[in-house]
Amino acid sequence: MPQRSAQTTDPHTATEPGSGYTVEQLSRKVGMSPRNIRAHQARKLLPPPVRRGRVAYYDESHVRRLETIKGLQRQGFNLVSIEAMLGTNRGDRGGATLEMLIGRIESDHPALLYALTRHGVVGRTDDGVVRVVRPRALLSALELHRVGLPPIAALRLLSELLDSTQFATQHLVEAAGTRLLTLRPGTREADAAALSQGLVNVLAEVLRISVENRTKATLPQLLSRARAEDEEYDDLA
Repeated sequence: MPQRSAQTTDPHTATEPGSGYTVEQLSRKVGMSPRNIRAHQARKLLPPPVRRGRVAYYDESHVRRLETIKGLQRQGFNLVSIEAMLGTNRGDRGGATLEMLIGRIESDHPALLYALTRHGVVGRTDDGVVRVVRPRALLSALELHRVGLPPIAALRLLSELLDSTQFATQHLVEAAGTRLLTLRPGTREADAAALSQGLVNVLAEVLRISVENRTKATLPQLLSRARAEDEEYDDLA
């Protein structure tokens, strides 16, 4: 009788048909440590595996999700942004409405979508799906409907403000970062993430206070000027 040729399998990656992957096998397949896989699961970026006895098994949907996460990280998105893009915080206020609005912008206002993408307000997954990255920024702009500003106009204003503040923000971050490092000598690269987030938090509050103070002083003047111009136009008419 002809002898069957022996087939070798890699015990680290082989699984029985339909059995799925253990966390170690999944780790090798996607090139991500088991620790990071479990961390994504804890953040609800990755659905829980199926347990058979004491062993947890992952399937191809987990592989695809981890590849998506890796792709977004390569584009520079942090985990908070990825959570928003992948919809793991669907309880967030207005999430479904924002997704519908972004879909409309993608089809009807591609230039606006490009501008919002360039500023990281929205982003694309590796498969080309547009996702909301910064829902709070979008919701803040859309709140202007209370004063009669339509949604598309409000998002154009958001994009224009982001454009106009880029240069000043760059100088502010450089100055604040330099001062922070002067006050904290001997900073290591390992501290960079904590320092970066701390600087973001402080500058966000500084800008909020400054804008609130200037708006209280400036907006009445702008309203008075606009009213005078309207009256002058009515007199000419």
